This record gives sequence, C-alpha cells and structure tokens, in this order.
Amino acid sequence: MQWFGSGKTQSDSANLPYGARLRAAVRFDDLTYKLYADKFGFDWPQSPQIVEAIGDIDLGEGNRLYRLYLTDDAFIQIATANGQAGDVNLFVYAESINPSNQADFERWCSSGAPARYRVGDYEYARVWGEGPTTQRVPLEERVYKKDLVTHEYDLTLYTMLYSREVEGFDRDEMLLVAGEDSGPNDYVVSQAIGIPLTTAEFEIT
Repeated sequence: MQWFGSGKTQSDSANLPYGARLRAAVRFDDLTYKLYADKFGFDWPQSPQIVEAIGDIDLGEGNRLYRLYLTDDAFIQIATANGQAGDVNLFVYAESINPSNQADFERWCSSGAPARYRVGDYEYARVWGEGPTTQRVPLEERVYKKDLVTHEYDLTLYTMLYSREVEGFDRDEMLLVAGEDSGPNDYVVSQAIGIPLTTAEFEIT
C-alpha cells in the first residue's frame, strides 16, 4: 500500500496511521511527563502541536517510517509493516551540531558511531551494531509540506540509535543521532531525544 506520491489527493491522507495528515492537531497526555520530567533528557511538547510536514522513509520489504514534524522542533515517528501501524515514538530535537564544511560533515558520517554517546547530563548506549564503532545506517527520506502528492525535498540521513534506562520508568529513553544531508551546502548533525508512546499518550485530530 502506497500513500505518497501516487497521485492521490489530500483527502486520501485519512488512510495514514492514526489519521495522520498535514496540518492536523496533535495533543499529548501530560501525565507521563509530569511523573518523570526530572528524569527525562527532553521537554514534553505542549499541546496542541500542528503537523507541519510529513516524512516518508521506505525501509523495504513493506516496512516504512512516517515522521510527523510538529510545531516545536519535535516529531512523531510511526513504523508500519505492510500498511499496519507498529511502534510509535516521540522525538524532541536537542541542540544540533553544525560541521564547518562539507568535508567535515562527510568525515563525521564515515567515521563510525561510537558505542556510547553523551547529550547533556545523560549518556546513552548504542542500540545498533557491535564493536567500539560501527557504520551509521543510511536512510532516504522524502518530506512533504503542501500535500502528500509532490514532495518538497529529499534527505539522506546517516543514522544511529542509542538508548538509556530511566529510573522507575517502564520504557527506555532513546537518542537518535543523524547526519542530515539535503544538498551540497545543506547539512547538519541532529540529535533527537524521546520515548516510545502508547496510543493513550497522543491523539491526532
């Protein structure tokens, strides 16, 4: 099943997981953050958030990631398999790293991801790969802003996932580090921190 770039109109976006669509409103249940705010490495987004862009990442063999980019430097990532919704994660962007030039960016992407990574007060352990360093995972993303027929731009992501245990919480906090390449002179290293969401913790209207 394909929802993007297939000639369908905006009204067909109701077929996306959880009713996701451009310019939809997203509301979060604040209880989780109120209970664990002092133990999280990110700030919970205020409700409502507006879906300002949607990213589509084709992982192959019927697996996809959809990213709902929100108003306040955050996104919801929805995994699907053959059109069926799976894991849902919230990520909030931390401070980004800006390489001085393209050569520095390329060196970062090819240098290998370390086994441990620190952001702020917390250290995270690498989830993917083995050994002291491992290659980052390249992902190709198409980003849609006006409608879900014609994409706004393409993005190559050199990605690594990290996680850490949160005291008293039943889920790990995650850190997604990605070298984002959207053109010859447009590159950045993003750091996004978040948690898996239950369907009770968000609503798209």
